Amino acid sequence: MKATLALTLIVLVTVFDAGSSTSESLPETYYEFEGRDDTERATHATNGACPQTSYFFPNVQTTTNYIRVTTPIPDLHEFTVCGIFKRFTNGDDSWISYATMPGTTNNHNEIMIRHNSVDITIALNGKGVLEGMKLSANKEYHVCVTSFSSTGTSYVFLDGHLREIASTASGTVDGGGCFIIGQDQDIIGGKFDAKQSFQGTVRNFMLWRRALNPDEIMKMYQNQCFCPQDYLFALERKNIEISGGVTALWPPKC
Repeated sequence: MKATLALTLIVLVTVFDAGSSTSESLPETYYEFEGRDDTERATHATNGACPQTSYFFPNVQTTTNYIRVTTPIPDLHEFTVCGIFKRFTNGDDSWISYATMPGTTNNHNEIMIRHNSVDITIALNGKGVLEGMKLSANKEYHVCVTSFSSTGTSYVFLDGHLREIASTASGTVDGGGCFIIGQDQDIIGGKFDAKQSFQGTVRNFMLWRRALNPDEIMKMYQNQCFCPQDYLFALERKNIEISGGVTALWPPKC
């Protein structure tokens, strides 16, 4: 997806101070279970030992460096993605790209998170939202995004704190697609642009089929060794394929 497509719709709803209380800032609808089936509703695992993963993307623009998730992706009525990111440059970095439809170079990603030269951009169901957060190069940030298809609302957490509530495209994120770390898919599984490739490190990236609550997100930021155990996937070697010069690092021991 080109940058112009990612910014098709820019709707900034609320910006929070990084020190604000996460739980007090959220509307009551955040805690509703609308859209979940009985299995998802019952799945509220307690915190436990979290898989420690760490990957290095070389400081070079290329279309060959990426990670492909092999875990099948179901339809997502709501979801949370979290990871610890450090970017090496102030350029255009594609962190996450999830695409479902084969098509032309105008194909939209169902889920996309990137940091361009200005700030973070999140795209859901082909609609882009400029999040207004500029992250410095060579510094680690814990980033979580939760999204509800029923309300078309997404929540952005930075270093454990709620930073923004944004209006995004409503509708279920279709399953069966291709999930890529480090490149932007312009067609499913490919058509990458070297100028948009990620250069940096990714640690402890995971996806859940539900919206984690603010306390869970804060606990993960405060203690990276523990996380809710009902995640759909982590970037463990059994769940991924590594391409190009991406290398697995020995993560810090808990």
